[in-house]
Amino acid sequence: MNSKKSSKKIGLILIFSLVILIAAYIAYNLFLISTPVIEGTEAFNSISADKTITLKGKNLKSIDISINQGAKKISLLKDAPAAKEKTYTLQIKPKDLNLMDGSAIVIVDAKAGIFKKVRHEINSTIDTIPPALEILNTPSFVNQGSSGFAVLKAKDADSVFIKLEDYTFKTFKAPAGTESARGSNTLTYSVFFAAPFNSKEGSVFYAVAYDAAGNKNIKSLPTKLKGEKFKISTINIDDAFVNRVVSPLLNETNISDPVSAFKKANENLRESNLKKLIEIGQKSEPKILWGGPFLQLKNSKVMATYGDKRTYFYKEKPISSSVHLGYDLASTENAMVEAANSGIVRYAGDLGIYGNTIIIDHGLGLMSLYGHLSTILVKEGQAINKGEIIARTGSTGLAGGDHLHFGILMHGYEVTPLPWWDAHWIKVNILDYLKQ
Repeated sequence: MNSKKSSKKIGLILIFSLVILIAAYIAYNLFLISTPVIEGTEAFNSISADKTITLKGKNLKSIDISINQGAKKISLLKDAPAAKEKTYTLQIKPKDLNLMDGSAIVIVDAKAGIFKKVRHEINSTIDTIPPALEILNTPSFVNQGSSGFAVLKAKDADSVFIKLEDYTFKTFKAPAGTESARGSNTLTYSVFFAAPFNSKEGSVFYAVAYDAAGNKNIKSLPTKLKGEKFKISTINIDDAFVNRVVSPLLNETNISDPVSAFKKANENLRESNLKKLIEIGQKSEPKILWGGPFLQLKNSKVMATYGDKRTYFYKEKPISSSVHLGYDLASTENAMVEAANSGIVRYAGDLGIYGNTIIIDHGLGLMSLYGHLSTILVKEGQAINKGEIIARTGSTGLAGGDHLHFGILMHGYEVTPLPWWDAHWIKVNILDYLKQ
């Protein structure tokens, strides 16, 4: 009898233990396991001819992704990862999967446990046809440190730009209402582009067009990139220059190491300032604001030219180097500075090595820069007419004396101003293209 009672008791204990285990398992799955998360599914909204999609999964026990079109159901991914977090890279080529251009549904199922799961159903558009791209006008050559202007035509494009090495120059659509802009699918684009001083001779310019799905079309421009010989010069730096010029730039009154201080201003600060110019250069009006050749500072003498490769010496030892990216123009002290052409003031204030600086936006990525000013007479956002007085020359920033540093920016990159003072160059390389 006692044996039966003991067996019954053991059975009850086992059943109770099993119930506890089941309850604990259910509670664990309900309350302790986190819901799975799949990041990056929006990339399935449109699928191009060759689409790479990166997904980041969290709290995963399994993941299953398929694409459905009509009666077709094609598996894109099945996995039961060992780790709870995993990144997946999917390369989808619709034609290889026998999928047609048009609509499809992508289903993403992810599980973290019995009760914790998510499903994403994404309405996707498959588009494998790249945008059409045509080069209408472009210069036959561009020298290192100079600039060019091109006219392109693209159909069904979402983004159009010119690329040179690691540089990209965005295009601007033709004004609404013009013949080329009336069609919703085919547009004409204008673009100023540059061959920065450090671009390589012989490098190829490319016109690139992307559509909304990510399909791209690339065409090489017939424009040749020619080499340019730049001046090489040496400049001596002494303690007086460091104390008078470098100290204010670094906001320090006591400099114990003149060499380190100068390198910090000439290299670190310069690099930061050049990045700022690129940032400013992206905020350009989508239309031409200027007219005719640009003005040079009145009664000025050229003291330094674009591309001058400088080596700085301190006590007969080379300590640093730079490339001068504008024209230094000297006139009388505190001379009146005119706007070289019409536009909108995009920047007016201190800019490190450039000192007090004004940058005028002339549209389509073209801007002019006025550095080392003693006085600024305009404000950011102000519309300026060609020839209007905007400042006085000075010696602020990394300047040895009173002068104007005049620069031309192309999408934020400084190019030589020389052609922009030439009415014939502007007519042949820009205005004639716009009339066609």
